Amino acid sequence: MAEDVVNATSTFLGLPEKINVLGAEVAPSGILLTIAIIVAGFVVAHTARILATRYIGSRLPPDARRATGRTLYYGIVAIALLSALGVSGLDLSGLFIAGGFAGIIIGFATQSLFSNLISGIFLHIDKPFKIGDPVLVTGKLPEVAGVIVEVTALSSRLRMFDGTYVRLPNSDVFLSEIRNFSTTVARRVDMTIGIAYKEDAARVIALIKKSLSETPLVLVEPAPDLYVDVLADSSVNINVWCWVPFSAWFEMKKQLLEQVKVVLDANGVEIPFPQRVLYISKMGEQPKASSPPSPSSAQDRGAASSAGVNLEEAAG
Repeated sequence: MAEDVVNATSTFLGLPEKINVLGAEVAPSGILLTIAIIVAGFVVAHTARILATRYIGSRLPPDARRATGRTLYYGIVAIALLSALGVSGLDLSGLFIAGGFAGIIIGFATQSLFSNLISGIFLHIDKPFKIGDPVLVTGKLPEVAGVIVEVTALSSRLRMFDGTYVRLPNSDVFLSEIRNFSTTVARRVDMTIGIAYKEDAARVIALIKKSLSETPLVLVEPAPDLYVDVLADSSVNINVWCWVPFSAWFEMKKQLLEQVKVVLDANGVEIPFPQRVLYISKMGEQPKASSPPSPSSAQDRGAASSAGVNLEEAAG
């Protein structure tokens, strides 16, 4: 059908039916139509790039905006060139075969490149974070925690909390779990306090609650939550949950743990160390069950430690 259109155009314009181009007989009108399609393709590609950059890419960063415009531009130009060659009348089967192989090779080589580019665009559309947000990236990637510094067309850059910088491919970031710590105004501080079995857990909880209520940056709502969580080998573990402003979370986490320690020491509450009981018996003699007293002072701890060493030496 394209050949009929070309022949009709040549007859209408009074041009010769065929001319020799690179050893092939081609209608002059076909050459004119090929040039017209190519020119129209460049015009359409240029217009599409301007519209995409101005309206669609206005929400993207400069790098992603330029990359999106270029991808659209060259895509339309490539379609125009293929369409023009289709109506030119030239036998380009060999060229298309070679181009097909080259396209496959280039496709495999640039697969990750385009994957990162598309993922970067979707990251800017989805907006799981913004520049300056502290985040934790887990899942597809090893755990990475830091502050977002830059999101380019191909990668995301984070400043980790130890001061080093890390570059992550956008495709991996997009497929990972992203925990953003700056999306709320408050954050919870979690602590686990171990006390000796002889201590009154209700009294200890009351002491810690009183200390938290006197701390200005500990929020009243949600209220602090304290409860006995685990009866461990050497201690009764009490979970302490309280909420503080997000901007002060790190400093309050350090302060509150030290503050609870001071309160417990001031009220004589023992925080035990791991303990083991050794029994030495003569041959055939059964050990008697007993509960040795828990050391409550530095002197008692030293004596218990020395006794433990002596028992080990005797056992040896």
